[in-house]
Amino acid sequence: MRKKILMTLVLMVLSLVLVSCSNKPKLYVLNWGQYMDLDLVRDFEDEYGVKVVYEEVGSNEEMEIKLKQGITKYDIMIPSEYMIDKLSSENLLSMIDYSLLTNLNEVEFFSDATVLYEDEDFGDYLIPYFFGTVGVMYNTTKEAVKTVVEEQGFCALFDEDSPYKIGLYDSPRDTVGAALMCLGYSVNSNVESELLEAQALLEAVLGRSSELTRFGQDDLKGDVAKGNLDLALVYSGDYFEMVFEYEAEEEVINFDYFAPNHTNIWIDAFVIPKVSENKELAHSFINYFLDVEVAAANADWVGYTPVISEVYDIMVNDYGYDYEHYYPVPAGSTREVFMYISEAHAQKLNMILSTVRSN
Repeated sequence: MRKKILMTLVLMVLSLVLVSCSNKPKLYVLNWGQYMDLDLVRDFEDEYGVKVVYEEVGSNEEMEIKLKQGITKYDIMIPSEYMIDKLSSENLLSMIDYSLLTNLNEVEFFSDATVLYEDEDFGDYLIPYFFGTVGVMYNTTKEAVKTVVEEQGFCALFDEDSPYKIGLYDSPRDTVGAALMCLGYSVNSNVESELLEAQALLEAVLGRSSELTRFGQDDLKGDVAKGNLDLALVYSGDYFEMVFEYEAEEEVINFDYFAPNHTNIWIDAFVIPKVSENKELAHSFINYFLDVEVAAANADWVGYTPVISEVYDIMVNDYGYDYEHYYPVPAGSTREVFMYISEAHAQKLNMILSTVRSN
């Protein structure tokens, strides 16, 4: 009898918990994998009495597809600058209401970051999250590779006579962009002759054995660290992810990173889609991650470079992030943000990479 009574009480408590959870406001967040400390998300839930429905994707394009499918009415997304440019031009994003972001008064963003978007049409649709560069990660145990990378920059990836095992992103934006910058052109070039030169550069290097040149994604950084690749095109954040992983495991770090003087700088940022049904709560979520203490804890978990100068100082001085390359815009460098030019331009980049790979 007592067991029946106890079971009844347990079921009643569970029912009350489920009802309580179902009655909470829901905030739908779409983000990259391993790009936010979920303990901090749970703290936000407790503080605001809400339920965050958190979903992860692997690319900007996947984020775009999920938004346009309309199955979930996302309140928060964290895409990259070119996708923000595209989505805002398609009238799919809401402008940020700065009056709801009280923590903005307590922080300062690096001008090296804000200058890349503040005068652009999409500048009023975002609050920056992290930023970094695209560069070349290389295995330091390979003879002379450091010298080659530092002397040739992105061109080290496209040398058809190179003896090294090379990895390229299976991404038109990144790989064609690196080829363009190797040739001395803008990462945003829409000049037909320059794009054809970039295609020829890719065709030459892919004429090598598939054992020497291959495409990948998140696996590239790990393969360079393990010595399966000698050098690869990677994001600075991916490089640091491997550094922190190897430090935690107390393993020897036989890899390094080089960002050429002229390279692409990326910025990922909070945006609020127009379909959001809880825009005020979405602003509260952004405001929460603008708090210096929260932002520092999140930056330590993610490992990427924060755009808030106060948080950067905490990372370097208090958390020990005094790494070379950690700040993505050293003196004298040239940094270009990738822009969404047109759908025709995007399709052109896709065609170049697909044509090269099919051949």
